[in-house]
Amino acid sequence: MEIPILKIPFDADDAHFIAEELKKMLLKGHLAMGEHTGEFEERFARFCGCGQALACANGTAALEMICRALDVEGGSVAVPALTFMATALAPIAAGAKIILIDCDSHTFQMDPDDLAKKIRNDTRAVILVHLGGFISPHLERIKSIAESYGAALVEDAAHAHGAEIWGRKAGNLGLAGAFSFYPTKGLTTDEGGMVCTSDEALTDNLRWLRQHGQEKPGSNQHQYFGLNYRPSEIHSLLGLAMMKKAEWILDSRRQAAARYDELLKDSALIPVKAPDGQKPAYYKYISLLPESLNREGIKARLKEEYGISLAGEVYARTLATQPYFQKHGDRLAAPLVPLPGSEMAAARQICLPLYPGLKEEEQAYVVEKILEVIR
Repeated sequence: MEIPILKIPFDADDAHFIAEELKKMLLKGHLAMGEHTGEFEERFARFCGCGQALACANGTAALEMICRALDVEGGSVAVPALTFMATALAPIAAGAKIILIDCDSHTFQMDPDDLAKKIRNDTRAVILVHLGGFISPHLERIKSIAESYGAALVEDAAHAHGAEIWGRKAGNLGLAGAFSFYPTKGLTTDEGGMVCTSDEALTDNLRWLRQHGQEKPGSNQHQYFGLNYRPSEIHSLLGLAMMKKAEWILDSRRQAAARYDELLKDSALIPVKAPDGQKPAYYKYISLLPESLNREGIKARLKEEYGISLAGEVYARTLATQPYFQKHGDRLAAPLVPLPGSEMAAARQICLPLYPGLKEEEQAYVVEKILEVIR
């Protein structure tokens, strides 16, 4: 049996819809910021329950736009130590220094106790990453800590399209949320990003930033600093195809996760479970290996002997160990300190294959073989 890392959920009907719309688009000659982008933004805003969604070039651009709109330059921004490098690079690009916050050892989400210790008077934003498609059960406490310092709560929701907590969706939990539509994501447009917010003043600022600082795009009058963060119509068209099946994609991922939960019950592999009141998006199905096992050896054996390709971790190393920060400690707001929760999670987590269309017998095969290799 061959189990790939993922299967991107476009089908023949999607291909027909995209081809027909692409033909119309090319004949019109309107390839940037047109009707498909506007419709995609409207549908995604409704999907997240927020006031406005603004499409952009990619998820990193979405985060950078938010940081620039919040004027983080000269201040600090708190980010989880266990995240993708883009979470830190976006505020750095906007002129901030980074505070690395440890994760808790149960959910792998930002540790509010560590945040309370490290947040500073110059902290302009706290970026909460919904790691693996889960939302922190400490959301309200983290938000309260941020607000007590006058810092905005920003969601890095790159993993969390459709994730819910207490009936509210990711992207509608803080001042603004950033999404990525990279091919591995739950909803993909190949490349692309989205900013969600219900703050009108922030929305205006984001619009100007996206178009080189022009209040009126095409006017050649630049009132503000801004760069080219625009999306393409082609990526927005792919987004419309995704939105037609977004709920099916979410349901499929959640059903597959529930089957893994059952298959792994009382086993040596400990899955990260959904906290009460939460419906994760399950970008990844994260589990914890027993201590002292060689993860790379396990992954290699599963691939070579059993045809099972495991997804990449979230993440296999902390930001503190990235060579960039070893060379550029001046980008950090404080010297590096031990991050025990993040270091444990980075060393021991493993992610099982999970995507729409994954069959029950395939999941049973994955669990049987990984437990065999662990033994």
